[in-house]
Amino acid sequence: MTAALISITLRALLNRRRTLLLALLGALLVVVAVIYRLGNPTAAESVDVTRRLLANFGIGVLLPLVAVIVGTSALGSELDDGTIVYLLAKPVARWRIALVKLVVAWLVTCVLVAPAIVIAGVIGQEDPQLAIGYAVASILGALEYTAMFMALSLLTSRALIIGLAYVVVWEGVVAGLFSGTRAVSVRQHALAVAESFGGAGAGDAGLAFGFAVAAGAAVTMAAIALAIRRLETVELRGETT
Repeated sequence: MTAALISITLRALLNRRRTLLLALLGALLVVVAVIYRLGNPTAAESVDVTRRLLANFGIGVLLPLVAVIVGTSALGSELDDGTIVYLLAKPVARWRIALVKLVVAWLVTCVLVAPAIVIAGVIGQEDPQLAIGYAVASILGALEYTAMFMALSLLTSRALIIGLAYVVVWEGVVAGLFSGTRAVSVRQHALAVAESFGGAGAGDAGLAFGFAVAAGAAVTMAAIALAIRRLETVELRGETT
């Protein structure tokens, strides 16, 4: 049954239009890196600009946009069209459904984001460590984001809109302006990981690596627990109690 769940989720997430749109977002990051590199920057300039590109575009824009679209679709689309009833009618534990859906959504997000970050990072400057650091950060950030957005999709039918508002307002504006909010920012958690793995010039997230990982794990576990709890309250007619 797990294989069937994986197959169903992949078919739901990877429709042609959505996949093309998300792939284009990743390609845009690479194109920007190529255009910059064609200007023959100095080594010091290339490290600084590439870091800002990966942090602001890769982690700040590409990652959350892909995650919100994929994460809210992992279960939300089935709730919206009512097909969730067929899934829940199967003799499969709700926690297993939630975890399989999350893992698939997470891996899809990683595939759409991490390679683009690696390619852009390697093109932008010569040292691959910076690119690898931000790729690792995107993988961990993708797990936190997708868990949050999947849980959100079980709370409201407007999860995509609310998720986009969260990305723009909280992650894009508030967390960047007020240092006290960084502790509860997924973007800052990811940037702290990039700083730790990316070597010299990877940036300063303003958070300790250990705290960022612990906070990210706590958010992820809380989101998973909430998603499982909400799935357990879904009735077979496809509504939540």
